[in-house]
Amino acid sequence: MSNKSQPEWHVPENNESSPTLKLYNSLTRSKINFVPKKGKQITWYNCGPTVYDYAHIDIIRRVLSDYFNYDVLFVMNITDIDDKIILRARQNYLFNNFKSTINSLTKELIDQVKTALNDFARSKLGVVNDGSMLNLASSKDDPRYLLYANTFRETLETVVSAECSLEDNDASQEAAHQLLDGSKDVVSSWLDKEKGTTVTDQKVFRDLAAYWEQDFMKDMELLNVRPCDILTRVSEYIPEIVAYVQKIIENGYGYVADGSVYFDTKEFDAKKDHHYAKLQPWSAGNEGLIEEGEGSLGSKLLGKKNKCDFALWKKSKPGEPSWESPWGPGRPGWHIECSVMASEILGENMDIHSGGIDLAFPHHDNELAQSEAYHECQQWVNYFLHVGHLHVEGQKMSKSLKNFITIQQALKKYTPRQLRLCFLLQQWDSKLDFKENIFDENFFVNTKAFLNERKHNAYGSDGTHRYRSSEREIINLLREKQTTIHEALCDSINTPSAMSELMELINRTNIYLSSGRNNINANVLENIAKYVTRILKIFGVTENPAFEEIGFGISQQQNIGNMEDIVLPYLRVLSGFRDNVRNLARQQKSHSEFLALSDKLRDIDLVELGVSLDDQEDGKALVKLVDKNELIKAREDKLKVQAEKAAKKEAAAKAKEEERQKRLEKGKLAAEDMFKDVKGEDGENAYSAFDEQGIPTLDGQGQELPKNRIKKFKKEWEAQKKLHTEYLAWVQEQGDIN
Repeated sequence: MSNKSQPEWHVPENNESSPTLKLYNSLTRSKINFVPKKGKQITWYNCGPTVYDYAHIDIIRRVLSDYFNYDVLFVMNITDIDDKIILRARQNYLFNNFKSTINSLTKELIDQVKTALNDFARSKLGVVNDGSMLNLASSKDDPRYLLYANTFRETLETVVSAECSLEDNDASQEAAHQLLDGSKDVVSSWLDKEKGTTVTDQKVFRDLAAYWEQDFMKDMELLNVRPCDILTRVSEYIPEIVAYVQKIIENGYGYVADGSVYFDTKEFDAKKDHHYAKLQPWSAGNEGLIEEGEGSLGSKLLGKKNKCDFALWKKSKPGEPSWESPWGPGRPGWHIECSVMASEILGENMDIHSGGIDLAFPHHDNELAQSEAYHECQQWVNYFLHVGHLHVEGQKMSKSLKNFITIQQALKKYTPRQLRLCFLLQQWDSKLDFKENIFDENFFVNTKAFLNERKHNAYGSDGTHRYRSSEREIINLLREKQTTIHEALCDSINTPSAMSELMELINRTNIYLSSGRNNINANVLENIAKYVTRILKIFGVTENPAFEEIGFGISQQQNIGNMEDIVLPYLRVLSGFRDNVRNLARQQKSHSEFLALSDKLRDIDLVELGVSLDDQEDGKALVKLVDKNELIKAREDKLKVQAEKAAKKEAAAKAKEEERQKRLEKGKLAAEDMFKDVKGEDGENAYSAFDEQGIPTLDGQGQELPKNRIKKFKKEWEAQKKLHTEYLAWVQEQGDIN
């Protein structure tokens, strides 16, 4: 045996440091390294979701699980008990009952709406005028007025319209209901003050919460948002909430007052390792935010030791849902719900807590305090992620500002894919401006068509390797973008930067694609397409893996079903085309008719099936599957352009023919005769002598004409000679035809 051994192997050196994932943490107000407490597993709780917040949270979740390969346990709550739900449920119930009793428009009803408007104005602004109508002028500079300006304006306009209807003797039920619908907010508020305590059926409150939960879930499905792993509802955790509050009291951080239980913020803040208002300590004494956090019903409760304390358990009043507790009939405080449900599932510490930025104080700060008081721990949440608000045309979206856009409304103008791209193009922790975005999907259509063609036409080598400078350049670009996109996602999941890099890769690849099928390296193109599709799938733009047989952007469900239903429409078109070709061949028609038949197949028959035939420079068409409606619209646009061109051409031809007729009419006169009958101002012949061509030499008085004038006549004579020659040729042509 040989004594030779393998030479020494040298450990490779990594010349570039790899970025690590950082997240913007509201607890530090900075981007910090993300370190889960248990390997690759993440525990995550999201509270108080709105559609737009949750869509951004979904993107973060997808990137963490699908790109960084973390195992995420995602818990989300549904708030089905809080002051806003109670009020809205009562108001809707009372308004609908009141409306059902109104059969006609009366002065009494109009006066009731005016009373409701005055009451609404008094409660919101504290201003009314003579008791019959709101004095708008006195409050227009008041910021509170600006908040409710649209409500006031719409109600006033509705009242005026109703008064006009009554003057016109229109007292119909329809007119009455228009008045009520146009003043619903103020009438509902007025009815609630008058009769809110009479609403005792718990089902009224459950039904409203269930309705909005179902509506929310439908919106999430439309936006391709992944469902949570565990869904919690406050009403299902009442026993756990009662026990949780009891332990906080036992730990010395809660106290009972008049049937309610409050959290003692001073006692908590005074203890070592406990800090109240970790997220926004500067807001701890903000009475406006504290009162808003207690809710419009809870803020009226009595017995707090200091203004910063907040309700853990609220004593229920008439017209509010209630459950039994050691402190009497009541309901959970708003903040306690998330602490209890998250603790029940995730324990005394979690990796991530998320929600809208408006919840940071007091809701999330109160959550942190009561949870750390319950567990007697120093840090209940490791990373707090706050999503920015949605803005519309520079203003925060708000129902009171009447700029609220529902998902169903947005989807009438935008596709779900466009909406997700809108979220991706803006950073999750910044304000989100709702606007259109443009994303070139031709890349997917053209790439898939090219690769499908290659798959079904396995050509052998033609002796050209197709790895040239253009391929080296595009491969280097791919590797560069893989690096920069990774860096962007490590930078607190910066999807706008990642999308910018991805779109540059797509645009450059489109240029490469435009070089023609014979100049494309299919393997290079496929690698780029797979990477782009992978990233977009991670972002939730498409759920399909790259190059599935059904293709980019087409739902997998469309591939399931009866094969005959899918295939037969295509086969019928091809069979009909074959029949027509055979008939033309039997009749020995010209090649132009065969070409017209091919154009009909391309422009009409296949378009209706969502098939595009894109003629290439080598004479072979590239087959693409495209949305049928897009193809039909493109065809209609093309036909419109063609019609406009044809109309212009027809108009030009008509003008040309009219000009020709004028020339022929003018050309009837021979050049030799054109000056002979010209009359002067006196009515006599203008000229008395002519040369052999009929050009004047003497005027009517026998005077010799100036040379420059004779020269001008010569030019006119030559022009008429040309016209007459054309006329004679036309006459000859007509004779030959006849």
